[in-house]
Amino acid sequence: MDRKQLVKFISIPLLSSLLILPMDVNARSIEDLTQEKEQLEKQLQELDGESTSQQVKLDGLEARKEQLRTETIALQEKIDALTLQMAEQQIQLKNAAEKIKGLDKEIATLEERIAIRREKLQIQARSVQTNGNSNLVLKAVFNSDSLAEMVGNVSVINRIMGHNRDIMTEQKNDQMILQEKKAEAEDVKQELELLSANVEVARTNLVTQKGELENQIEQIAQEYELTEAEKEEIVQQQQAIIHSVSNLSDDMKEEQRRIADEEANKQRAEQEKAEKMAGEMVPESFFEESVPLEYTSADPTPSNPPEETIVNGAGFVAPSNGFISDSFGYRLHPITGEWKLHGGIDFAGSGPIVTAKKGTVLVAGYHSQWGYYVKLDHGNGIETLYAHMEAGSLKVAPGQDILQGQELGIMGTTGESTGVHLHFEVYENGTRVDPAPYLGL
Repeated sequence: MDRKQLVKFISIPLLSSLLILPMDVNARSIEDLTQEKEQLEKQLQELDGESTSQQVKLDGLEARKEQLRTETIALQEKIDALTLQMAEQQIQLKNAAEKIKGLDKEIATLEERIAIRREKLQIQARSVQTNGNSNLVLKAVFNSDSLAEMVGNVSVINRIMGHNRDIMTEQKNDQMILQEKKAEAEDVKQELELLSANVEVARTNLVTQKGELENQIEQIAQEYELTEAEKEEIVQQQQAIIHSVSNLSDDMKEEQRRIADEEANKQRAEQEKAEKMAGEMVPESFFEESVPLEYTSADPTPSNPPEETIVNGAGFVAPSNGFISDSFGYRLHPITGEWKLHGGIDFAGSGPIVTAKKGTVLVAGYHSQWGYYVKLDHGNGIETLYAHMEAGSLKVAPGQDILQGQELGIMGTTGESTGVHLHFEVYENGTRVDPAPYLGL
């Protein structure tokens, strides 16, 4: 058959990838927004660190403040106990003062009695000295007119002398008692004054310690308030940055949506253009790239052709026992990464490739894209193509009539291929269509 009569779709134009960057202006805009966002996020991380540090400091200050408060309470309890003790001591001091007052009265009475006795003794002494001498007693005895008078004189003298001795004894005893009372009063007074002074000193020390602790608490409270204010400032800065990041994120999303919409519109336009071109004739130069092969193993008239098997209404059988790895439609090309039409169905696996329906071989050769391939004409404008066959495995030749299910070659990975598979295409009046309905899929 003349190649000029062959019809073929023109290859679908290559579409731009979704990953292609937009215009330089938009790219720079996104880059600027991204850099600004990264800087703000870095500041957020630094502020998070500062906030954590401030919180640790606040926790430490709170613990120290609580400790000082506990110590202050304990000191206050001691002060209260000492204050109560001092109140009791004041009562004791008051009682002691009353006791000392009583002792003072007793001392005054004793001193008065001693003074009176002393005065009497002094008067008696002066009388003796004035009216007589030391021999007065003897004279009173010897000058007596009778024994009875002498006895009376001696008795009087004895009473006088005895009375004087009693006075001297009482005087001495009162003086001793006086000294004891004075000493007792002084001891009681000194003891209570010392105890009161000690309690007051202890209370003063505790009050001083309490004042020191309260001063520390005040300083810590001030520092706590300052730290809390610093933390609040950090939180406000964080909120401001988060707000800015949110705005930047919205701006970036809006810019990305704009770019995506622009790219989608561009892709739709390209796809529409490609779909409009899908029914055009393939330039003859496309087929001239195919290299005819010599088929030493091909038999144009096989002696034992396989029986034809019809599996669906279209009269097609599966060209391979492999599983379907890719279907008909637009996709990202696995090699070039370009968005383009995948014009057939891929069967992955290995093994023989058979004709889907009886027909005539149009092409059995090699192409830079399809590798080793076969193209068949089944009549009524229906054609099929089998690509990427293993080198040297072709079993048919151009012009050969073959039966349905007859082996065409072995699945391979020649041409533009990423692995062993069969690429199968169907054409209707030169237009490439989805093979799935023909295969009952």
